Amino acid sequence: MQVGKLLLVALLGASVVQASDWARFRGPNGSGVAETGRLPVVFGPGTNSQWDVTVPPGKSSAVLSADRLYLTAAEDGELLTLAFDRATGRELWRRAAPSRRVERMNRLNHEASSTPVTDGTNVYVFFGGYGMLAYGPDGDQLWALPLGPFTNYHGMAASPILADGKLIMVCDQDLEA
Repeated sequence: MQVGKLLLVALLGASVVQASDWARFRGPNGSGVAETGRLPVVFGPGTNSQWDVTVPPGKSSAVLSADRLYLTAAEDGELLTLAFDRATGRELWRRAAPSRRVERMNRLNHEASSTPVTDGTNVYVFFGGYGMLAYGPDGDQLWALPLGPFTNYHGMAASPILADGKLIMVCDQDLEA
């Protein structure tokens, strides 16, 4: 079983970036560029890091709200959403999707590739092998929208975004998109 290591760099510390949110894939405006603060040139265990924690396998990016870090993963046949305390790295909750459909994909992809999005309170996630899910800050499931199955050689990896109070998800596929 492959286990990932999530190392949060000084980007999360107030000394580098002023407690800004990184609420979606590639940050506030989708460019992948931090709007404020200096980023460390060197980081790793013990250097410019806040904490580290072992997480299940996945390829999603982590997203940040004022006090939480969210990401998706997959382990033991379950599609997982994880929430961590941003300051300490303590796992606050872990939730499995209600069901899982085996998704065919390229070997370089992963069933937990899509990055979550947060409005600062709730978190929204997408799994190609299930669909969309929303969780409140305490991990209670707010709603679920099963989608698919999808026909995509590479597998699903697009990430949801929030715009003008709407949750948007591109569900493009090879056939019948």
